[in-house]
Amino acid sequence: MLTVHLTLTKEDYNEYYTFVTWDAPGNQRKRSLYFLKNMGTIVLFTAVFYFTGLFDRSSLFAFIVISFILITSVLSITGIRSSIRQQAKKISNDPENCSLFTITAITISETGVSLKDEFTERKFNWPAFIKKQENKEYYFLFYNSLEAIIIPKRIFKSSEQLLFEGFLSRFLSFDADLGHLIIE
Repeated sequence: MLTVHLTLTKEDYNEYYTFVTWDAPGNQRKRSLYFLKNMGTIVLFTAVFYFTGLFDRSSLFAFIVISFILITSVLSITGIRSSIRQQAKKISNDPENCSLFTITAITISETGVSLKDEFTERKFNWPAFIKKQENKEYYFLFYNSLEAIIIPKRIFKSSEQLLFEGFLSRFLSFDADLGHLIIE
């Protein structure tokens, strides 16, 4: 059994929200469609302007229009992640969500994961987890398609992290650990 204490920070939540909505490997299709849609818009406007004779007008006017289209498209493409981070900050700064940032005791054992804070006590048996994802700073143990236990890797000493990863490899189902990455 392993027990660790953590207090999630607003930055932890912001990272989780950004990962789940944009950065996660399962969102590759969503990101590709977003970029294709934006590139399609550039091509569409360029074609419309070409066939309507816009490029036959003064070169300064055409340059201004093309520059405007390119700048707005580039800002749209590069700004999506920033927009998602702003949404996350809005959620984490909402006083009604303060319970996300309380001191929590996490106990990991052969039976599952228990969380206890000043407001709640929750227990998840290992089969409750449908997906595990991680990046270099966090583990995310999903118990439904949108909600996960956020576990920052920084809370573990190296021996505790090895013990935690041992629990994951022994008790987490294949589908939760890797099965969601298999494309059918």
